[in-house]
Amino acid sequence: MPAVTVSRQRVDWADSAKGLSIIGVCLMHVVTGVDGGTLTAWGHFSTLLDPLRMPLFFLVSGLFSHRVITRDLTDLWYRRLWFLLVPYLIYTPVQAAIRLDFMEELTASNLIKAIIVGDPGLWFLYTLMLYNIAAVLLRHQPPWLALLISTVPLFVGCMSGAVMEQGYRQAMMYAPIFFAGLHYRQVIFTVAAKASHVKVVVSAFVVFALWELIYRGLEFYYFQGWDEKIAGETSILALVRTFTAVPLGIIIAVWISHTPVLSTFVNFVGRNTLPIYVSHHAALTFTNTVIVPWMAEQTPGMAEALASPHVSILLGLATCVVSGAVFYFVGKTPILKWTLFPPALPRRRTHSASMVKIQG
Repeated sequence: MPAVTVSRQRVDWADSAKGLSIIGVCLMHVVTGVDGGTLTAWGHFSTLLDPLRMPLFFLVSGLFSHRVITRDLTDLWYRRLWFLLVPYLIYTPVQAAIRLDFMEELTASNLIKAIIVGDPGLWFLYTLMLYNIAAVLLRHQPPWLALLISTVPLFVGCMSGAVMEQGYRQAMMYAPIFFAGLHYRQVIFTVAAKASHVKVVVSAFVVFALWELIYRGLEFYYFQGWDEKIAGETSILALVRTFTAVPLGIIIAVWISHTPVLSTFVNFVGRNTLPIYVSHHAALTFTNTVIVPWMAEQTPGMAEALASPHVSILLGLATCVVSGAVFYFVGKTPILKWTLFPPALPRRRTHSASMVKIQG
């Protein structure tokens, strides 16, 4: 019985971590899409979540990808890549088309390029596929070496200027924390198990706070503008930030998982991140460009209220809830659910396996 309890606690806090992450992602997209949104209390809260949302996502993804390193690329394709590739290929063209149209760069060639190289809209799925492939290729290396190698693409990007591109920067930034989750599971579970220990909590908070002071101080006083040098320097600082923030993120996730009511909501969200992830960005664009102008036109008295950043943010958050709910039910609907959760591919049985079955 104790073993079962520990296992459940681990899943619970991991769900809390994913829930906190996707809520943070939605909040970021909402406040940055509203004039003056980043200056509100919502915007300040979103800023606090900056060092946590994506690192926690990738940490948990690595944490529960440990079986990947026991497989070859063929097995990886059938067991994991296929299930990531299908929703990516179905929903990325939509998201990429919206982004390119907004930038007035929507052409067939640009759309195809966005899908092939990983559009910023659904980059998490694309990047996760890359990480899983890298994990299999490095599976025979010692954990410390695999983790070290995972930092190489980011450093190469810093030296070459490739981190100027958002897609490259995002894709390479979180590989180390994924590999940390993949290879150092026991360390992570130990931190989670000690989330109520005062020394551990204080230490995690101090590390988080000190690096945030350094990071934000340099960001405010030192980095001015944007060029290859600044992009490279901020990338390295952000990499350190990922590891200084994650311990506190784990502790917060554990606390959430033990908080009645809050845990029920956050964990449910954490278990259903994909429907929210693929839908909310496009839904926000539709709300801001179609629904809000229509509401203002139909009811002129609402125009002033809709211009308030607080009202716009609440409307944006409601949009995320609605789109997530709609796609949650899409994921439960026959045939349509395959766009999110495709059925497993049939695997060819090897000749030896067939012979064993015949002889049996």
